Amino acid sequence: MRRTQAERSEETRKKLCQAALDAMNEVGYGRFSTEDVALRANVSRGALTHQFPSRNALIIAAFDYLIFSWETDWLDFIGKNERRLSPDEVTDFLWDRLFQAGNYIASLEIMLASRNDDELGNGIREIMVKWASSRDNAIATLLGVSLDRPETDEFIQLSLCVLRGIALHSSFSSNSTKELQRSLLGKWKEMLVAVYGNDWQMQ
Repeated sequence: MRRTQAERSEETRKKLCQAALDAMNEVGYGRFSTEDVALRANVSRGALTHQFPSRNALIIAAFDYLIFSWETDWLDFIGKNERRLSPDEVTDFLWDRLFQAGNYIASLEIMLASRNDDELGNGIREIMVKWASSRDNAIATLLGVSLDRPETDEFIQLSLCVLRGIALHSSFSSNSTKELQRSLLGKWKEMLVAVYGNDWQMQ
């Protein structure tokens, strides 16, 4: 069956978004270029500019594409999961499905760059507000606790800060290994159990 023009256009957009994320992950925001993205996606410059008339439009779309992929993966897991997770299990979930997921560092590059570009910042913040709400609700659901309790938000934000730090450190430290990452995660989980217990219920 022949694909429609809309289907071909959507496929091109996805290829460009993925290529943009790969480029951002590998070379960073400072050396990011639409020319490189077009080469990675194996599409012409004209096809790229037809889909995304500006560099910022491409970056915002790529960020939205990445967030959507995370949300889809998380919702699929939650739909299949039949029990609530302990704090240390949620830590493993976050590490494996967010901080070690493909292109996480690309998301940091984009968020940091958006601080100094109003156009980019407005687009990224709009996506981030929706993602933060979806993310926090998903984590609370996995824990089986209420997001309305201050302790829940404290746990979520503290965990995100620690894991983000480990991921960022791992991205540029020559001393970082998988073994070191797992050791740091293990220590963090020990701290979580000491504070919250391993069978955390607040409802």
